This record gives sequence, C-alpha cells and structure tokens, in this order.
Amino acid sequence: MQPHQTIIGITGGIGSGKTYVCKMLEERGIPIFYTDDEAKLEMKENEEIHHELTDLLGPGAIGADGKPVKAVLADYICRGEQYADNINSIVHPRVRERMHRWIKKNTLCAIESALLFESGFNSDCTLTVAVVAPLEVRIDRIRKRDHITRAKALEWINLQMPQEQKAGLADITIVNDGITPLTPQIDKLLSLLADSQQAR
Repeated sequence: MQPHQTIIGITGGIGSGKTYVCKMLEERGIPIFYTDDEAKLEMKENEEIHHELTDLLGPGAIGADGKPVKAVLADYICRGEQYADNINSIVHPRVRERMHRWIKKNTLCAIESALLFESGFNSDCTLTVAVVAPLEVRIDRIRKRDHITRAKALEWINLQMPQEQKAGLADITIVNDGITPLTPQIDKLLSLLADSQQAR
C-alpha cells in the first residue's frame, strides 16, 4: 500500500450480504476486488496451483479440462478447518499477489473477502468493515440462494470465523438485516474515509 492510497477491507460471514454492500459502494464509484472471483480465476490459470493441489489431493483434483474439480475441493474443505487451511495456504498467496497488482492501479478501492482476517489481507487495508446480519436472516438468504437445507446452511456458517469475532476485529460494522437502512451507513463510511484522506 502506498501512502496516498485508501484501501477498504470488507468482510462478513456467508449470508451477511457483504456483496450487496460492495455493489452499493461500486455505485458510488469505488472499484472492488472480489477475492472469491479472483481466486477462481487464479486457480483456473495458475499451473503451480494445479501441481500443488494434485500433490495434496491426488490426480482427481484437476479435471480433464485442466481446471480444479470444484466437488473434490469442496469435499476436502468441508472435512474441517485444517483441511480448509491446507487449500488456503496454496491459493491465498497467489491471490494476494494478484490483489497487489490490482491495488497499484487505484487510489481509493475496496477488497471484498469472507476471509479478510484469516488470510491476513486486512494488513493491506487502511480501514476494515464487517457486514453483519442476524443468524436466521443469514440462513434464509443462503437457503434461497443455494437451494439447500437449513442444516447445510448452518454447516457452512459454522465453517467460518464467528460473525461476532469478525465484527470485533473490524474498524466499522455495517448492519445488513433487511430492516436497518443501508444508505446512511454507507454515507457514514464514505464520510469517515473523506475525513481520513483530508487528515493526511
């Protein structure tokens, strides 16, 4: 990060609605680096990742099309936190390199990452934001989006860092519960950013 740059780190558990908040920021002209999307591209393109995934999971990790097999990776990750960490240790460093190349092009931008703190990406940020929502709201959003059972939605939620912990680590919390207006919260965030830029 350069002295003149402002980088917002945006995180939140699955179903919190952090992507929706990011879309609102994009509408205000702030470019967003979506780490999940960029990780998928990196996993598709990076042959070093392919070799390391094959070493970890066996030849079935990479399909005939030369891409990682999503079902194989998902099955491995869902075994527990250590398994997810094994995959992340392969993917995150490459995504971070990709992110650094992207950041250099922007004076004010944001990074969207469910694993902002777990990955250490927060160390690249000027300010961190946690998007939060009540558990039942999150479960309902996940079920509607992915057409899964309540039990499966809870399983996915419990694989991640607890929402309360994310909020405790973040500089700012945005409540996206479907009731609390988002626009004033976005306005407050942007006002804080403007103040911090003027203070430099």
